[in-house]
Amino acid sequence: MKLMMLTALAALTVTTQGALALGQKECAVQAGLVMQVVAARSAGAESGAATQSVQATLDDATQHYATIVPAVVDWVYALPQSQLGDEVGNSWTAACMQQ
Repeated sequence: MKLMMLTALAALTVTTQGALALGQKECAVQAGLVMQVVAARSAGAESGAATQSVQATLDDATQHYATIVPAVVDWVYALPQSQLGDEVGNSWTAACMQQ
């Protein structure tokens, strides 16, 4: 699970312009996307619908995350149901801040 999360995190940090400067703000944005996926799964959404709904929330400042949303969805949907909750976003933020 941790390896999958770190792989997805690495994918989030790379854009066509190179590595993003990760800071508290970017980590919060990423964790917010993760939690949108968690919420969609918890509400019973299929993974494809979760991908589409999260991508639809991206604005100009966050559009660069659109291509990695499917990897985040795959990761969240691979987690056991019992692990879904705020801790998913908190652990994402903690891992992000260590980059």
